Amino acid sequence: MASIFSKTLRQCSYKGVPFQAAAVTKTIQRRQVLHEYPQRDIPYLEDLGKGATLYKVTAFLVGDNCVAQAKRLEKALLTVGAGTFVHPWDGALTVSVYQASNISYSNSELRYCSLDITFVEAGELGYPNKLADGPTLARQLADKLGLSAVSDFVESFKQTAAYKLVQAAINGTLLETLGIISDAEIAQILGFVDEVTTFAEQAIGLLTDEPRGFAEKLSSVLGLARFASVETRWSGIVNQISQLTTSEELNRRTNQFAQIPAVVSNIETESLQDSAAVETLTRQLLLANAIGASTLIGTELDTADTVSARSAASDSASPASATNAQTDSTTTYGQDSNSVTTSVDELLEVRDHLIASIDNELQNPLISDDLFINLLRARSAVFSILTSKAEGLSRLLSIETPQIEPSLVLAYDYYDDASRSDEIETRNRVIHGAFCPSELRILSK
Repeated sequence: MASIFSKTLRQCSYKGVPFQAAAVTKTIQRRQVLHEYPQRDIPYLEDLGKGATLYKVTAFLVGDNCVAQAKRLEKALLTVGAGTFVHPWDGALTVSVYQASNISYSNSELRYCSLDITFVEAGELGYPNKLADGPTLARQLADKLGLSAVSDFVESFKQTAAYKLVQAAINGTLLETLGIISDAEIAQILGFVDEVTTFAEQAIGLLTDEPRGFAEKLSSVLGLARFASVETRWSGIVNQISQLTTSEELNRRTNQFAQIPAVVSNIETESLQDSAAVETLTRQLLLANAIGASTLIGTELDTADTVSARSAASDSASPASATNAQTDSTTTYGQDSNSVTTSVDELLEVRDHLIASIDNELQNPLISDDLFINLLRARSAVFSILTSKAEGLSRLLSIETPQIEPSLVLAYDYYDDASRSDEIETRNRVIHGAFCPSELRILSK
């Protein structure tokens, strides 16, 4: 006589084909690896996540048509794809047939056949998340660095009752810092000199009223993301930023704060800390932009032309900017407006300068743990990206010609390509293409 409990069990089936179950075993697990180390008494059990759930079913079919029922079930088990398995206790489950299923017939039991089936949870058809490629990772880290720099500034900038006593010193640091940026070549090339100048007029008020608003506005002014689709010599821009962030002018207060003696008063300490915070914020924002800009080096946007970048950047660029850009010499050199031919030496020089500026910032006493870790990751990404791009590029050679010759002749003699005459002129700052000096630097190929 069937018990009341057995009446609550569900009828087993797979893909709509019913069968009876004598027993169902459910196997659950977590994937783990046991690490046992030599000379250590304590092991480590590493968890690798949840394992697949298995269902081992001991099934049977009864009746005059048990063979026909078995063939129907066999067809369902061999059908490609997951299906619904109705578990007597757990209900409907989406599973796949995991291992070979045994179907047994017996002469002693003519109206009976048994089956051993193993199902596994179907899960989803998917692949591991694709890791971001080098340039994408570097841009993501640059964004994180910019956000962390703003947050760190807000936390480190003091707004105490003594602020008014030290405000003049902090304002002097602020105006000096912004002046350094507006005078920098990068601001002239990309045409945001006026934007920095305008911000300098508002900065003191923003800094007094709302440090976060000041930091976010400065981040916007210095941001190079709006120039990401502009053709310019990005390797030169990265070099300029690297030199700017490691310059004495943008590290003076930070170094003073790191070496501040213990006998200095609280007011003097706060004054120096706030001045160092302004410097640090500026350096870190510039550095974040340099890391992002490094991903454009060697692309079709990395050209010898700086005029297109400035004109695309702002309609309000100053006349001085135009003059400087037209006479500016380049660090990377293009054969045409959509390509750049550079050497291993030049690319590795840019990489080393940027790595050195990151290393300089890692020594900053005001840096937070989060920003420190992201800077280390960015350092690794920059090294990997620029080293990979340097592979297979030409070497930079120094040559001496017996006489002064036109660039066209030199390009044809060394490259069998007279169209590369502009490259020779630009790299060696030749005033007139018909008169190249006897000592030149050219690419090996």
